[in-house]
Amino acid sequence: MARRDGPGLLFLFLHATAILTTGTLVWVSLDTLWVAPAIFLHGIMIVHLFAPFHECCHRTAFRSRWLNESVYWCCGLILGLMPLAFRFQHADHHTYTQDRERDPQMIAMGERLFGYLFYASALPYFAAILKSLLFHALGRFTPAERRYLPSHMLASVRLQAWIFWGVYLALGVASIWLESWFAVIYWLLPRLVGEPVERIIRLSEHTACAHSPDMLENSRTILTWRPVRWLSWNMPFHTAHHAVPLIPFHALPKLNSMLAGHLREVRQGYMAAVAFQLSRARRTRPAQA
Repeated sequence: MARRDGPGLLFLFLHATAILTTGTLVWVSLDTLWVAPAIFLHGIMIVHLFAPFHECCHRTAFRSRWLNESVYWCCGLILGLMPLAFRFQHADHHTYTQDRERDPQMIAMGERLFGYLFYASALPYFAAILKSLLFHALGRFTPAERRYLPSHMLASVRLQAWIFWGVYLALGVASIWLESWFAVIYWLLPRLVGEPVERIIRLSEHTACAHSPDMLENSRTILTWRPVRWLSWNMPFHTAHHAVPLIPFHALPKLNSMLAGHLREVRQGYMAAVAFQLSRARRTRPAQA
């Protein structure tokens, strides 16, 4: 459980290098047919910033608190995810994993075939992000949000929403003033086209797992290639992460090997996980969801 700055800084440096590399590919492929796959690849690198964002949410990415919070905020701004609201929401996700009534991050629609495909498109995800940014700025919170957000934190959540809008407005004004499409080409468009990949990964973590408080069966471990595991900051070892959420990402492979004989839901790669989930979703009747 020892927290260290070194592994997080290394992962973050490599992740940033990957984003700069794919961004360069977009630049050199402009005005060619190769720009479409380049933007998609660049988008995959960008949406995977959810990995350091998530790890910093747990304050385990780095030993230094200021590093955790700085990276948390930067990734949150890029992804449109407000730090304070997400931290409380995610705490309830870990407390009530796969509880239909109390897990605020459970993807219930993924248990049905149409719902799975619709969520994988990322359309409902982006709609939820925009709704939260708008409603939180107006001081409006749903009953579900009020359940996991302490009342004395609502003003702070509202302030963060205004800060986010302020940053986005400043970027928009700067882009118009400079007559630049840089933010659209290298951030917004790749973010849009790459997000379905991240949604499929998120679906793989719990969808079609047991609705049980047992962390060894309500979360799924994916045995995937090392580069994919690196890009997700070891989150494919998701059962280990839920078993002991305060274990830093760099120690998850070791914890996973210790738990290997006790894991209930393990899939060999994301394709196998998707095939299993779709098979289950086809057999699930709407009335049961």
